[in-house]
Amino acid sequence: MVTITPNIVDHSNHSVHDETPLIVLESDMTIDGQFGLSVMTVTRTELLISDENQKTIHQIPLADIKSIRNEPLVGGGSIQISDHSGRVRTVIYYSLSRSPHFSEAARGAEQLLAGKPLEINIAKWNARCAKCNRLLPDHEGICPACINRSKTLLRIAKFMHPYLLQASQLFILAMLLMLLSLVPPVIQGSLIDRVFTAHHDMKLLTELVIIWFLVMLASTYIQVLSGRTTAYLAGNIAADLRSEVYRAVELLTVGYFEKKQIGSVISRITQDTDRVWGFLVDGLPYLASNGLLLIGIMIMLFITNWVLALSVLAPLPFILAISVFSWKSISRLYFHVGQKWSRFHMHLNESLTGIKVVKIFTREESEFQKFSTFNSELRDSGIRADRRWFTIFGAMTIFTASGQLITWIVGGLMVMHRHLSLGDFIRVNAYIAMLYAPLQWFGDLNQWFSRAMAGAERIFELIDADAEPYGKGGKVQHITGAIELQNVRFGYDKSNPVIKDFNFKVKPGEMIGFVGKSGAGKSTTINLLCRFYDPDAGSILIDGVNYLDFDLHSLRKQIGVVLQEPFLFHGTIAENISYANPEASFMEIVEAAKAANAHQFILGKPDAYDTLVGEKGAKLSGGEKQRISIARALLHNPRILILDEATSSVDVETEKQIQEALVTLVKGRTTFAIAHRLSTLRNADKLIVLEKGEIVEMGTHAELIDKQGAFYNLVQTQTRVTEILGEDE
Repeated sequence: MVTITPNIVDHSNHSVHDETPLIVLESDMTIDGQFGLSVMTVTRTELLISDENQKTIHQIPLADIKSIRNEPLVGGGSIQISDHSGRVRTVIYYSLSRSPHFSEAARGAEQLLAGKPLEINIAKWNARCAKCNRLLPDHEGICPACINRSKTLLRIAKFMHPYLLQASQLFILAMLLMLLSLVPPVIQGSLIDRVFTAHHDMKLLTELVIIWFLVMLASTYIQVLSGRTTAYLAGNIAADLRSEVYRAVELLTVGYFEKKQIGSVISRITQDTDRVWGFLVDGLPYLASNGLLLIGIMIMLFITNWVLALSVLAPLPFILAISVFSWKSISRLYFHVGQKWSRFHMHLNESLTGIKVVKIFTREESEFQKFSTFNSELRDSGIRADRRWFTIFGAMTIFTASGQLITWIVGGLMVMHRHLSLGDFIRVNAYIAMLYAPLQWFGDLNQWFSRAMAGAERIFELIDADAEPYGKGGKVQHITGAIELQNVRFGYDKSNPVIKDFNFKVKPGEMIGFVGKSGAGKSTTINLLCRFYDPDAGSILIDGVNYLDFDLHSLRKQIGVVLQEPFLFHGTIAENISYANPEASFMEIVEAAKAANAHQFILGKPDAYDTLVGEKGAKLSGGEKQRISIARALLHNPRILILDEATSSVDVETEKQIQEALVTLVKGRTTFAIAHRLSTLRNADKLIVLEKGEIVEMGTHAELIDKQGAFYNLVQTQTRVTEILGEDE
């Protein structure tokens, strides 16, 4: 059970003793950590924990609580509170499946503690569809049972809009082909009634055969034109669809990619777009042509003999009933097949990307077992869907075939009693044979359409995901680099902030070093400065303006980053250096490389600046990649520079070369640096020491050493480790 009273904005109308439950949250574990039931209730004044018998175990006034947070544990977590004396205690446990709910609940309790409006959303973590209450395959995903297929179909049909002329041509060709397809049965009937059983007219026979041949010739020509038009549509629509999805992926936030594995995204770009493309270029044209053919056949059947026409239609209600009742179940099964494909791609991408790690730890067999598991799940889901389809298709086939049997009985009786000529009977049977192909195809269309709609929904879920706010705010023309953080608070899980109330100012051109243990919040601060995430509270000012008011694209043009693990694209060295400034001349590329101490080693390569670096720069050493990364940042010429452990993974000689390049790079720029070796930050204008997401010290290298506080202890620890390892720093 999850209950919440959301968006409580006005506190003034409530008594301080208001005991109305604002958050009621069930745990699947007891308060002593066993599987069972316990309930956490939060009011405006109290936190209550009760057992399955509604007996109160804890009743704690909010006024006695300093902070409340969720603590991750193996296989689950707990809610911990601390009082004003600093004492910490656990009040409730929960399993991993309830972790997102309790994370939001803890954040809500923190809001109440701070006297803020209660604005949390536990419902978004519910694993059931709000409409039909079915379990969702993905807690942030869509419900396959509630997909609005008509809206989805209209949406994917929009990809046809730029090609309406070709689509219209295809429709006209389909109509002509349908009309020509109706001619041969008429000729067959005439041959039987007017040639074989009557006058034996050789001239008429020759004329009818020639007409039949011309009809076949025209039909073949139209089919060729249709195929060529379809090929044109196929290529263009496929390219447009992939571009639309890839463009949407590019604009997604960094947070999206941290929640979704890359393999899942690739699956949507490839597997799902292929299904939608197949339906657009094959499904819709065939739907039109076969639909027209079906209408034409029925018209000709009623013209020939309305009694036989009704006989043919007798099984149709049963066929339609089977289609209607099986539609949703088939769609759900194929939606789950898409989910399994996504998991399959995720594992494949992960295992191949980390193939070196797999080999070094000899985990090939283990990875193969995982692959086999995902492969088996994919196989089983595909078999379930296809078996269901073939069972339904078999039932439809029986009813379809029964129409032909009815026709033979009714039509045979009519021929024997001379109410119908043999030629007309043959003509009707020819039309019925033609009728079965569209009816069978419409059965296949059910399967085809279900696959396409499931794939389309997964694509549109990707397209509709929250994108970064490009195009919002004013353009950044020029900045001096003055930066100020005011009460900045942020957490990837909002109830568990990674940085807390950051306050500091940076003057233009200053170099700031972030220092602290792993997990202290250094990289998170960098992520905020790059605006990969926005602060949960507080503000970041650039030249006195909140950076949320700047256009994101132009803001990032003012920021350059040199990462600990530089990423190079598969291309030449020159292309990688000029990546941030494609308009740069070759001489500008060379000058940037010289400033980054990269020119000499580049000239030593077989093709110099035209040397291919390989995937992710695999053909270069770590130091070479880093210097190319520095050259790239120099050519970008940013006002704000971020150095994220830029020399942590290279040898001493290479580090010296990189440090010389960095001296050139940081000159005149506002620089934020994270360094593994604390001595490399000796020349920073200011050091900011972080511990558990808080700023504990701030000052120059000399000031912090003299203070003999947290920074001094870090330096001493690193010095002892260096001495033990025998390094000379």
